[in-house]
Amino acid sequence: MNLHISWFLGFGWSSVLILVGCAVGINLLSGPVVWLLYIPFLVISIYMTVRFRLYTMHPWRRVHSKAMISFARFAATEYDEAKKAGREYDVTVPCQELARVMFSADNGNASHLLTDAGRKDYYRELVKEFPQVFLKGLAAEQQEIVFEKIRRDIDASKLGPDILIARDIELRYSRKEAAVYLQSLMLGAVR
Repeated sequence: MNLHISWFLGFGWSSVLILVGCAVGINLLSGPVVWLLYIPFLVISIYMTVRFRLYTMHPWRRVHSKAMISFARFAATEYDEAKKAGREYDVTVPCQELARVMFSADNGNASHLLTDAGRKDYYRELVKEFPQVFLKGLAAEQQEIVFEKIRRDIDASKLGPDILIARDIELRYSRKEAAVYLQSLMLGAVR
């Protein structure tokens, strides 16, 4: 069982343990030690609240975390099977499994995204349709440089679960939210 709560809440077990430890100490102890325990209790409480708020700020995070947990399971199975068969790991197998799970009723809608051309076309369309997402906070003279870098990144991209996650985000929330997810991927802000 995978117990990475940071994938769901934005903070880890260490924060929870410190908070619970301080709370227990505050209730069981007495004297000035109690007042000293209030400091980390309040700091960790504020930290957890801020991290949770930042984590849930973008709807794509909810889709991404659940999909990556499923993909990790499928990827481990494919890795084991490839090792037993003496062949190389094939990323398309876990991606196809993820597509089957995520788009069970409409798998045909996702199958073209697993092709190199389909994936890159989808990403190019998102960039073309929502340039403001990718240019947020940039000066006018930087825009063409950024778009050239984005084009190179898309052309160099390899198949992975991100394309299926982007499509699911589009279906659940909006096409613009899928563009925000793509921008976050390119900036390395996706965990």
